[in-house]
Amino acid sequence: MSKIKNEWPTQNHMALLYRRSMASAAQKSALNAVEFEKRGIPYEEVYRCTSRQLAANNARAFREKMADVNDLREWGKQMTPEIGREAFGMEIIESTEDCFAMDMHFCPHLKGWQEIGMSDEMCAKLCDLAMEGDFAMAREMGYELENPLRLANGDCACRVIYRRAKKEEE
Repeated sequence: MSKIKNEWPTQNHMALLYRRSMASAAQKSALNAVEFEKRGIPYEEVYRCTSRQLAANNARAFREKMADVNDLREWGKQMTPEIGREAFGMEIIESTEDCFAMDMHFCPHLKGWQEIGMSDEMCAKLCDLAMEGDFAMAREMGYELENPLRLANGDCACRVIYRRAKKEEE
């Protein structure tokens, strides 16, 4: 029996469509991973590499929208549009100039993996690969990211904590 709890109610039609779209994309990635494993083809580094490339592109787009990239309150506004808050069941824990932290009580990616029967172990592995993009995005933005809780590990939420990266001289 799975130890993963990944439920968060919403009646918001757009959030439900957003969840479905993300779950479908996650299912394709998971099925690709399974097929690569069956064939003995290494894929993890390729997934990590493409996640880092996408993160660099996304960071450029975020920077253009932000008045002050050093203010993590601005980052929080970019990271939590209304549709995202509803779709992921987001709860903002802290939003200051130096730190932005939130809990996500639902993960559409994880739901997609669960729907196609991925084991808890595979879900955790896929989550780790997906989170590579989040860590890369944080680095591209000049932030540090902590991810002490993950739904895919059986935790009650996925917690992300962004902080401004410390300068070398500090």
